[in-house]
Amino acid sequence: MHFHLPSLIITTISLNLLLGVLMLVIYGVRKKQNCFFTWSLSCFVFAIAAVLASMRTLVEQDWLTVFVADLLMILTPLLALHGLRQFQTQQPVPFKHVALVISYSALALVLLYTAPVHAQAFTSTVCAAVFLFAAIYILSIKQAPSVMRGSLFTIFLVHGALMLAQSGMLVQNLAAKTTAPLTPLLEWLIISHLTLSTGTAMLFPFLAFAMSDKRLQEITNFDELTQLFNRQAFLERTGLLLAKSRIQRRPFCLVAITVDSFHEINSQHGHHAGDECLRQVTALIRDYLRDIDVAARMEGPEFAIAFFDLDHNQAELMCYRLCEQVARESFLINGHDMKLSLSVGCIHSSASRRDLGQLMGSAYFAMRTARSKGRNQFEITRGITHSEGIYR
Repeated sequence: MHFHLPSLIITTISLNLLLGVLMLVIYGVRKKQNCFFTWSLSCFVFAIAAVLASMRTLVEQDWLTVFVADLLMILTPLLALHGLRQFQTQQPVPFKHVALVISYSALALVLLYTAPVHAQAFTSTVCAAVFLFAAIYILSIKQAPSVMRGSLFTIFLVHGALMLAQSGMLVQNLAAKTTAPLTPLLEWLIISHLTLSTGTAMLFPFLAFAMSDKRLQEITNFDELTQLFNRQAFLERTGLLLAKSRIQRRPFCLVAITVDSFHEINSQHGHHAGDECLRQVTALIRDYLRDIDVAARMEGPEFAIAFFDLDHNQAELMCYRLCEQVARESFLINGHDMKLSLSVGCIHSSASRRDLGQLMGSAYFAMRTARSKGRNQFEITRGITHSEGIYR
């Protein structure tokens, strides 16, 4: 099958204009996401650049059809990359890097625009560098779904490789001192470039919506301060873990933890100090977690951990070590070294038919018992009493 290049350019221009309008509409709905506005600019800039470049055989104005067109062609991937940076940070990102690359490119194109093939070779090289950098950058956006991240990485990588190949062919033609029309291979490279540019623009909204859905799940299931599970998610996952322990007849352990004197820290040093205290305690708690365990910040200074297949001696040793480690640590909070302590309660269950609410009630009763004994204490129990109640 043979594609007619001018027809493909017209189709590409039309698609990019439509994509630009679509992303402007999305930006109007979700104004906090400036990346959509930047990506729409990228689409419009690419369409204008394609129009100007296609006029080279009709208009003898190299400053417009070469200098401006090539400068806009370089600006296109820069805006796409800038939009990715905006989306990753979800904050305003200065345009200084974009302005820097465009300024240096403009200086070079001022010297080259009267020689269109030289200018095109330079433009292809700069675009290739931007696309290859974008391929590496997309891998740093860890919160993006792996499939979407892999797709964009592949497209950027192939795009950069094609632009380098295009630049190489143009340089080879210059070395051979030929001004022959486009060779079939170069024509196919341009076709691939146009197709990939449009495909990349089409993927951006899907990336944004996929990450928005993931962010919604994070808000629903995770505590924003500590990045542990929240109360609801903990109870759901712990219920499944408890069911698994019963099916496999393995021991099950619930631990309730509170930070002693947390409210005094808040009142004396402010809520920022309290938040930093919880973050640092969380980091220590994570050291005791395995992949199968479930940990959460329940509310205020209270945490909970569900351990699967942990015997009584291991549970007791873990509680002891956690209390001792926190007591030994010196926590840097608001520029001050502070000493913290924990009160830890633990219920160890083996082949028990008690439900999760009863087990949680036992763990919290043990935690309150430990706290009543003073700071830096833990209490571990196997049984349940009516005074413990049921956690809801």
